[in-house]
Amino acid sequence: MNVVDLCSELVKIRSENPPGYTDDLILYLKDVCDKIGLNTRILKNGKKWNLISEQPSDKLLLCGHVDVVPALDESWTYPPFDGVIADGRVHGRGSTDMKGGCAALLSALSTVIDEDIIPNADIAFVCDEEGNGDFGMSYLVEKNLLHPNACLLAEPTPNISPVIGEKGIIRLHITFCGDAGHASLYPVCGSSAIMQACKFMEHCDEIHQRVWPIEPLVSEIIENTVKTLSSTLSCSEEDTRVILGNVSYNPGIISGGERINVIAQKCQLDLDMRIPWGCDSEDLICEISEILGENQLEVIDTVSPSFSRPGWLCNLTCEAIRSVYNEKALPGVTQAASDARHIRKSGAEVVMYGPGDLKLLHSVNESIPVDDLKNCRDIYTYILRNMPH
Repeated sequence: MNVVDLCSELVKIRSENPPGYTDDLILYLKDVCDKIGLNTRILKNGKKWNLISEQPSDKLLLCGHVDVVPALDESWTYPPFDGVIADGRVHGRGSTDMKGGCAALLSALSTVIDEDIIPNADIAFVCDEEGNGDFGMSYLVEKNLLHPNACLLAEPTPNISPVIGEKGIIRLHITFCGDAGHASLYPVCGSSAIMQACKFMEHCDEIHQRVWPIEPLVSEIIENTVKTLSSTLSCSEEDTRVILGNVSYNPGIISGGERINVIAQKCQLDLDMRIPWGCDSEDLICEISEILGENQLEVIDTVSPSFSRPGWLCNLTCEAIRSVYNEKALPGVTQAASDARHIRKSGAEVVMYGPGDLKLLHSVNESIPVDDLKNCRDIYTYILRNMPH
């Protein structure tokens, strides 16, 4: 199975989220799995579909999401859903995040099955990772449809750094309430909801500056990540340590005020915070609630930081990476969120490793290097050939 051609074909099948419909893509993957010799079944919720192994062995789960973020045709060198192969890359939306990883998993499975190796591994290709839907990986875990010993998640990562932990999430919707009045009286008289929101952001910055107690193993893994991630993000190593070890915050959406000549009575803020190891999410929410006082706080989502202590899968993945790249691989962590957090709830060791260009995640002109696809396929193949029985 040609991993490059498969990635291109997957890009051509649209699965943008919203709306998050994956039916066409899952039908295509089902046909691919049938040809390889993998027995699978489809789970449906309207046009949101998942594909999982018919009879899971529960040893190793190979998985990835097949929904992608939206893309407009404007500004792309190649149309985002044409799957063009050019300049040593597969171009298009989802090539890096993460149809390339899904293609590499299936190509590796095809390779070992052709060698008469029957891998003790299951698959799960899921929807609802890129949005707020609840029929993807979280659904499969909650319904006890998946309970693997270990999981290899094909999200894009640095080439020599499998990821074994990720920061948590707090998402808040806050309504600030002011006292309306004539604009000519402010700031001597009246209370502006907009200015309350601005003052609250000062508290967020103070929270961002704090240092949290992190256990030595997690601290070591963070340090493993710093050099690679700083190079990827083109920022200093010290800034990278802050990204990984501190609470980050992003005021994603803010709206407020009634008229330019009226002191704002209402202001609404949607806030995304990423929570490091050592910080208790519930305690932080309580603190924020006290800061806000009578202003209204709605918790949209909260997820604690997660971490898998290095086990057989992490060790084997590092060994496989070294066999392909001839460089020592060290496990790392990520500041972003993935389906790994859901799978870890089942007690599985979760390792995230996959191909892609991290600088192009969710971007115009998303693409994936052909060499990354082939190397990752070879790494997955090594893992499947050498996994314990």
